[in-house]
Amino acid sequence: MSRILAISGSLRRGSYNTRLLKALQPLAPEGMELEIFDGLADVPVYNEDLDVDPAPPAVTRLREAIRQADGIVIATPEYNNTIPGVLKNAIDWASRPHARGPLRGKAVCVLVATLGRLNGFRCLSDTNRILSGMGNLVISEPEAVVSSAPSTLVVEPDGSVRLTDPMAAALITIQLEALADAVKTDAAGQLRDAVLRNQPMLNRVQFYPFVVRALGEGATDEAIVERLSGANIDARTATAWITEARAA
Repeated sequence: MSRILAISGSLRRGSYNTRLLKALQPLAPEGMELEIFDGLADVPVYNEDLDVDPAPPAVTRLREAIRQADGIVIATPEYNNTIPGVLKNAIDWASRPHARGPLRGKAVCVLVATLGRLNGFRCLSDTNRILSGMGNLVISEPEAVVSSAPSTLVVEPDGSVRLTDPMAAALITIQLEALADAVKTDAAGQLRDAVLRNQPMLNRVQFYPFVVRALGEGATDEAIVERLSGANIDARTATAWITEARAA
């Protein structure tokens, strides 16, 4: 049995994307169980000053739900041609601590439900790009955008939801089967481990230029070390970079 966490990028009570998540279980392959996360509204706006141990309770709940899930399904609307702020905020929290956040090395698929027939693909592309860049294995095709959501996502008398668009249902079924295969083979975990083996080199590429720039702007060694600690760079490595940059 694989446990898939389903996250909606909309907080609206009548959200079509939350409705879409409720329609997924009948489309899922045997052995996949989807659980909808309902605490996104409680997650505060990301602020590094709040990103301490222990984290705010709503953040801890989000991180633990993602950490314990075998895979992730996100259904999100498109706001102003891109990803909604509430979803991006949740992703920012779940990406931390740097290089050790729970939303890394996960198998993920992204769906979009929209009112019309022209929107959704920009948000889908942006969300996939963000998640892929964080080290997740994103099931990027076939792209699944459920258009005309008010008429294609039908709420039954018992409260269940049925997706009436056969093409969208077929695309989502393929995505969920690919997600199940990725979970079964631990493809996302293998990707994560490959990256972790090269993490010291990646850290240097990403953060050494900051050290050079900060020294040029007159920052103290202590300030640089403290700032890098927020990116999970240990003091010894930070000090070595500072020494190298001063000698260059």
